[in-house]
Amino acid sequence: MLQPFEAHRSGRIVGAFTDGQAGVLRFLLNGQLALLDEEDPLGADPNQDPLAAALGIADGPVKKPDNPALARLFPNAYEDADDASEFRRLTESDLREGKRAAARQVLGSLADYEPGEQLWLEPEQAREWLGAVNDIRLVLAVWLEIEDDDDNPFERIRPDDERYEIVVMYHWLGALVEWLVEALMG
Repeated sequence: MLQPFEAHRSGRIVGAFTDGQAGVLRFLLNGQLALLDEEDPLGADPNQDPLAAALGIADGPVKKPDNPALARLFPNAYEDADDASEFRRLTESDLREGKRAAARQVLGSLADYEPGEQLWLEPEQAREWLGAVNDIRLVLAVWLEIEDDDDNPFERIRPDDERYEIVVMYHWLGALVEWLVEALMG
């Protein structure tokens, strides 16, 4: 069986998953989509300015999300609170929709996937996979209190800890990211 993922001489990326791996990815991606709907600055506000809604921007200040996972996905672009709020107002809805689209694309490519069969991705699809998988990994890092790449959660979270399975998923997603980067580099 192929490792997920490898470059193919056709220029496409090919990989394969077990049923458990595909199921975990589907579960995590659905959770990611639900997370991205939380604290959405363009949520269902019936009083929102129609022009701002049409442009995909909030019509007032937008603060950093309270949810730490969302704050990791959408960090402040500026130290100054007003500049950060204005940047969020103009960009966060597009960034959220891009993350949603990537997660949906990956879910779509897994919709009819049968365990062990080859999954073929065009390079652009593989980049979408890379973004979606990395976003999930960032969210798991928040739950595991990982601040940087040097932090190895296996050193502090043991198999009898309820978070241990999340550590295993976090490392597996890291391997997927690495394989995708290597495959995209050819």
